[in-house]
Amino acid sequence: MPAGLITDSGRVLMARLLRGDTLEGITHCAIGDGDDSFANPLDPPSPSRTQTALKHECARKKYYKRSFLRVDPAGQALLVVNGVHYLETTSPTNIIGVSFVFDETEANGITVKEYGFFGGGVAYIQGHTSDYAEGGVYNAVSNPSGKVLNPGYLYEIKNLPDFNKVADTRIELVGVIKV
Repeated sequence: MPAGLITDSGRVLMARLLRGDTLEGITHCAIGDGDDSFANPLDPPSPSRTQTALKHECARKKYYKRSFLRVDPAGQALLVVNGVHYLETTSPTNIIGVSFVFDETEANGITVKEYGFFGGGVAYIQGHTSDYAEGGVYNAVSNPSGKVLNPGYLYEIKNLPDFNKVADTRIELVGVIKV
């Protein structure tokens, strides 16, 4: 499966972070069920560098862990991303892992065909206090049930072939960023 695509807005986020702007890096993961372009479930469309959002965001969650990683040359580490084994370390490295978990009830009923990592000022609507938000980006006319007020910068996006997710399935995603 191909790696995710760093978007143009993700590059802007990195540039702002390197400049020292006061904002957070990758903080949220969104999952979605795509749109009509996902016609063949085994051959998803390629994402676009110019995308700033998922095609159809269903849920979003804040990270539960961010850590420095190093490659495990022995290949024994339990964290495996794209076939590479990683170990967490307290020493700063050029590899960062950002971990997200959507519990069974949070991912219930979503056929995950796309996901994206967001950062740089994600905010939920006023009064929403959970780390989990459903319904996508709020818009008074087109999506009044959305819980995301400011989506932030879409850093990386990936379209997935249908992996036959069923109701009540826990989803864990780890973004590994090498700088």
